[in-house]
Amino acid sequence: GGGGKTTLAKLVYDRIFHHFEVPCFLENVREASRADPTLIRLQETLLSPMLKEKILTQQWGINYTKRCLWNKKVLLVLDDVDHINQLQVLVGKEDWFGMGSRIIITTRNERLLVEHDITLCHNVQVLDKGAALALFSLHAFKKNLPEDGFWALSSYFINYAGGLPFAF
Repeated sequence: GGGGKTTLAKLVYDRIFHHFEVPCFLENVREASRADPTLIRLQETLLSPMLKEKILTQQWGINYTKRCLWNKKVLLVLDDVDHINQLQVLVGKEDWFGMGSRIIITTRNERLLVEHDITLCHNVQVLDKGAALALFSLHAFKKNLPEDGFWALSSYFINYAGGLPFAF
């Protein structure tokens, strides 16, 4: 956690969502699925532009997703996925969505992507010490390097954060 996966996904979403008929960002899927293990609320969020009635069961939501989105250009972000069932219920197979659709999934568990036959992956890397110091200094001092007298303290923070940019 803290490596910037969600922030990066939001940036990409915000830049390209207007190119899609159905854009949807489903945030905190792991947390939402604890509150609603059936994932019906997330299905309703995804389908809200077309939904005329409540989704009663998970399977009904799956069928409705396939029926409504198979011919639509969809941008779907699933943030913080932690179980294969979340992928099966919310994105199913490639043929659920129309040509040109894009699905972005953030997860701490790359194995889930392999299990769901997703082959195109990007690992978000932590910052090296130089980049971390520059980012920290930019936020703390509004410059690329720490103020005089703050080098040791800045280095302590960088080491403590372990290269995770949002720990700053």
